[in-house]
Amino acid sequence: SYNDNFIYVSAMLYDSAPDSIFHELGSRDDESINADIFYIGFDTYNRLDAYVFSVTASGVQSEVKDSDPTYDAVWESAVKINEKGWAVEMKIPYSAIRFPSIPKQEWGFQFTREIKRTGEYDQWALTPQTLSNTRLAWGTLKGISNIKAPLRLSFTPFVTAYFENAPVISEDQSSKYENSTSYNAGADLKYGINEKFTLDLTLLPDFSQVQSDNKIKNLSYMEVTYNENRPFFKEGTELFTKNNLFYSKRIGKTPLGFYMLPYMLNSGEKIKENPSKTRLLNAVKLSGRNNKGMGIGLFNAITDNTYAIIEDSLGNSRKILTEPLTNYNVFVFDQQFKNSSSAYLINTNVARYNNNYKNANVTGMGFSLKNKKTSFAVDGDAAVSIKYKKPDTLSNNINDAGYQYFLGFRKISGKLLYGISHTYINKNYDSRDLGYYVTENKMKERVYVSYNTYKPNKYFRESYNTIYFDYGINPETKKPYLGEGRIDLYFTLNNYGNFNFGAMVSPFVTYDYFEPRVAGKFSRNTRYFYLNAGLNSNPRNPIVYSISSEFGDFIERFEGKGFKIVPGLSYRFNDKLQLAYSFNYSNDSYNIGFADICPNNDIIYGGRKLITYENILSLQYMFKNDMSLNILSRHYWNTGEYKRYYTLMENGEIELNTNYSGNNNFSYNVFNVDLVYSWLFAPGSTISLVYKNAIEKEDNIIKSNYFKDFNKTIDSPQTNSISLKILYYLDYQYLKKIKNLIKLKRAKY
Repeated sequence: SYNDNFIYVSAMLYDSAPDSIFHELGSRDDESINADIFYIGFDTYNRLDAYVFSVTASGVQSEVKDSDPTYDAVWESAVKINEKGWAVEMKIPYSAIRFPSIPKQEWGFQFTREIKRTGEYDQWALTPQTLSNTRLAWGTLKGISNIKAPLRLSFTPFVTAYFENAPVISEDQSSKYENSTSYNAGADLKYGINEKFTLDLTLLPDFSQVQSDNKIKNLSYMEVTYNENRPFFKEGTELFTKNNLFYSKRIGKTPLGFYMLPYMLNSGEKIKENPSKTRLLNAVKLSGRNNKGMGIGLFNAITDNTYAIIEDSLGNSRKILTEPLTNYNVFVFDQQFKNSSSAYLINTNVARYNNNYKNANVTGMGFSLKNKKTSFAVDGDAAVSIKYKKPDTLSNNINDAGYQYFLGFRKISGKLLYGISHTYINKNYDSRDLGYYVTENKMKERVYVSYNTYKPNKYFRESYNTIYFDYGINPETKKPYLGEGRIDLYFTLNNYGNFNFGAMVSPFVTYDYFEPRVAGKFSRNTRYFYLNAGLNSNPRNPIVYSISSEFGDFIERFEGKGFKIVPGLSYRFNDKLQLAYSFNYSNDSYNIGFADICPNNDIIYGGRKLITYENILSLQYMFKNDMSLNILSRHYWNTGEYKRYYTLMENGEIELNTNYSGNNNFSYNVFNVDLVYSWLFAPGSTISLVYKNAIEKEDNIIKSNYFKDFNKTIDSPQTNSISLKILYYLDYQYLKKIKNLIKLKRAKY
């Protein structure tokens, strides 16, 4: 049913064994828990997108948009297990969805039930698994008429108190601890400009409670990217992800001059402060899609000037700018057509307000065209990047522009899938100021074939099997940089466990143009093969185990066997308490890569033994479905012991170097503990208390065993912090309702 403000949903989910209904508690938006789930979906814009709301038998809510898994909304629900099964009621405000301003609504409609103990999915409108756009199989909801989209306005103020105890390292490498306390207040604003477009604004955001990154040691030329955990940058950003041109962790990143600061010091000076992150002042995003399928997105964020403080021997201090005031901007147009086809245009711009720093601009476009049956697709994209310094202009640097393009053809529905694609990136292309890092100056071809099964048989419930081949060359030298074939097999067993197997071989001689770290240089890669396999048990059981393994070796020149094993175990004590542990061990007996550049410009490679240990322990306790305690602890230890050194020759070969005296051995440790208590005390409103412990340490002393290293790491300088954050959600419609009730009461008296 519905009224002027809400859609009401009621469902009775019959079960012949109500005492066996899975109803594990979990955090909001966690659909991986062992609990039965009821889903209801509304496709309000002609099969273009859908809102899906779900609630478990334990009362855990979740919601997604097909185009945006991070979508969040505030709505109400209630559940109850009874003698016939379990019942669910939902109250969804119109402010949680978007729909056209027309007298009579006609929406795509679907509801689904998942029974966890049997692995059963029941759909109202059966959706073939071979269908690429599942919304085409949904039913139609009619009869909703004369409803108006309400004013969508919400305001979420917050206050944060933060205490930190952190080490200060002196010149003699000794450390002392200093305490610091800070208080912060800010707000998030969400405003529905109309029924189609939404404005999101965050003012003076606070990210002190964001989960710690899983840092690793990076020996490659490729950039390590981490998951975005800041809510504002996770939610409602699906329009901005086109062509890998938007990587939100660029905003608030390490300042450009952070690592150069030691080279800016005068005699007798030392670094007193060198902030490792730029400060975000504000960010705003506007997004939506009109009745004709045009999606429009605008994103803008500003980070403040970042200064390091330098002090001389007399106590005098001065400031050095490590990153200027910077404006990050993205706009995108995304037009959807019939048959789920689409085309887009996106532009990203980074403006740094200091003439010593470069600005950057990237423009991209792309399309995906599908046939009437949505069984085939032709995809393409292209982008142009330009960098320039003020007072110079963008147009004056057009000759230095970089570009890339992609074109592919795919079969996208049915059991048999296949595709072919071509990628070209020229030597000047650079999107890393706001996008992901892409290696330049390459041309790549890919061919793949997949065969999938979706109906259970005697052995498996489903399987996904793919063979592909990649071949790439450097456009200037015509030498191959990539040549490998791979097979991946995945099977879901009838008991809902699964296993996978993969194999890869690089049979051709290829050349690496990035590992030398010097433009124009290259090294010959050693041919290799690689195997991997994994097994996961039935996730519905109280005890769940998993194991994955990898093995690889060189085909020529060197003995370089490497292997990796990752076992994991989780135990669900009851519907409230769960403990999980995973262990990662890898041993690469002879890894060859860049080590150093000598004063005479010789490029030194090293043959090194790399060993990695990673332990992750997590605990979750649910007091109730709106109150939880989560503890996550991670220790990562990576060592590199160099056995031999080589000089890179002009022809790309490496020659043994017995004269090099450098010591590039390393032992890198990261230890983190995140303890989070969270209480959702009102719809959209939380109180959270977070404790963090962080240690990051690197030297060239390799301990003989894991436990000695771990004990030394725990005794190292470490940062401890505790923060309290109170966030309260205020919705205009709710406040209006309260105001009307007060007026009504006054009128009675």
